[in-house]
Amino acid sequence: MKNAIRLIEAKGANDVTVLSSQDPKSNNLPQMLDLPQAKGLKDDLIRLLAEGAVVLDAGAVERMSTPSAQVLLAAGRAADAAGLEFQIVNASEVFQTALADLGLQAEFKNWVI
Repeated sequence: MKNAIRLIEAKGANDVTVLSSQDPKSNNLPQMLDLPQAKGLKDDLIRLLAEGAVVLDAGAVERMSTPSAQVLLAAGRAADAAGLEFQIVNASEVFQTALADLGLQAEFKNWVI
């Protein structure tokens, strides 16, 4: 794993995979990105960043909390620092509104396609 990827925390027995994919080039974010999903999301993103470029499909997101937005922000920054591609495609209206409500639109402008 690249040194620039610093989202790392020990993985425990209760960790849950949050991302799903039918397309090997894209990973689908779940409908709910609340506090309970944040740790699983972080673990999934650490794994994906260690493999290379990351493309996330946010089309199904119906709810997003601050912790999940923070995890996505940290992943995007880690990808940038490591020189990796990080994209969020098909962002739902709820996803975009959550970023706006949190004042994070500028932070995500290079990643949300």
